[in-house]
Amino acid sequence: MRRLSGVQIVVLTLCGLLLLFCVSQFTFPGSIVPVRVIGASMAERFHGPHYRVCCQACQFCFAVDATAVEIPRFVGCPNCGSQQPHNPDELVFPGDRLLINRMSYTFRDPERWETILFRSADPQSGQCLKRVVGLPEETVAVAHGDIWIDGKRLKKNWSTVDALAITVHDARFNSNQAITGARWRPSSEATLWNKVPHTVCGFRCIPQSETAHKSAPIEWIVYDHVDFHRGRVQPTHHVTDNYAYNQTLSRKLNNTDDLIVGAKAQCFGGGRLFFQLGSSRLELDCGQGSGKLWDAGLELAEFSWPAELTVSPIWMEVASVDQQFFFVINKKVVFSCDLEEIRIAAARHPRGDPLGESESRSDSILAIGSQLLDVVIKDLLVRRDIYYTPEVHGIAKRRTSEYRLAADEFFVLGDNSPVSLDSRQDAAEAIVRRDDLLGRVWRWR
Repeated sequence: MRRLSGVQIVVLTLCGLLLLFCVSQFTFPGSIVPVRVIGASMAERFHGPHYRVCCQACQFCFAVDATAVEIPRFVGCPNCGSQQPHNPDELVFPGDRLLINRMSYTFRDPERWETILFRSADPQSGQCLKRVVGLPEETVAVAHGDIWIDGKRLKKNWSTVDALAITVHDARFNSNQAITGARWRPSSEATLWNKVPHTVCGFRCIPQSETAHKSAPIEWIVYDHVDFHRGRVQPTHHVTDNYAYNQTLSRKLNNTDDLIVGAKAQCFGGGRLFFQLGSSRLELDCGQGSGKLWDAGLELAEFSWPAELTVSPIWMEVASVDQQFFFVINKKVVFSCDLEEIRIAAARHPRGDPLGESESRSDSILAIGSQLLDVVIKDLLVRRDIYYTPEVHGIAKRRTSEYRLAADEFFVLGDNSPVSLDSRQDAAEAIVRRDDLLGRVWRWR
């Protein structure tokens, strides 16, 4: 049998999808319908009418809500903070185009984290787009930025974390305006880290000591966060739940420690690489292919990892989200653990920190360290998880306690938590019922 080429496989796949679409439309007319997003509640995942802005200082591109009552005279870049005049007469891009599969929930209920379209009690909109977080007969609450189901913190898997993550700072976009210093820098002037020539944000650490691993100092590069909100530039030790999309919204910002740091890394020889997120520290032995997770001086876990991959540049991500820890290489989870459970177990049997309490820790919320390791770090990216606020901007009546869902009810939230009108409202129509479901959403731009 002759083997099909790649192009033939792609063509046959597209033909199959087109045939499936035609059959479904013939068998169930109107089962696939197009819609447009008209509001801001699902940004940054789905945009309503918006302005598209590319920062003139760092070239970072982002969207700004065009449905706000107050039209911004200046637009602030979320990546570098530069302010530039904004013309209200600029082109407004329509909301994202989506396809709704109206047959999706004929034989099953929506799954958690799916984006759904449902009938709205608001006669002006008629339909609403939200994300399912609570399922029938569960007890749901929103507190401390997280969702709680039946009294326990809801924990996302890595694919969901990755899909919902919001960019905080992308170091590949370097500003030509000196509003603030570089976000990533060596922790001290006497450092072995040096900038990699011809890169926007690249560092290389070349060890110069043959000292044993346990006594050699850790060389750190650290992240200095700067918050840009409504034209203000504020250096801070905390990442907040700021949204570039909500340029005109004045509100209290909340600190979040659900962070993700990513970097392209390449290692030469043995030594140890460290990632620090708050009180958690990931230790990677590049010679032995072993890893350890520490938290406040306690060893939480030990694992193996494919260190041989680092001979070529690889994409590493380390995340602390929903009280879970993830170590990811090239989008595949290498190690993960439940920090809430493992911290309790480690506290009962503390094993101490071999680096010693005298070992200097970075004061930064995020840091990357090298100990006797020749390593190149580039393309640094900081992201955060959605921080679910208990309150909704402009809505006084909200649910302040747990809500028990009935057998046909779903609890839904918007990704743009500060402005989303969703199940946090203390009203019967804020809870979605099975009869109100219209279908599952497919992106089509």
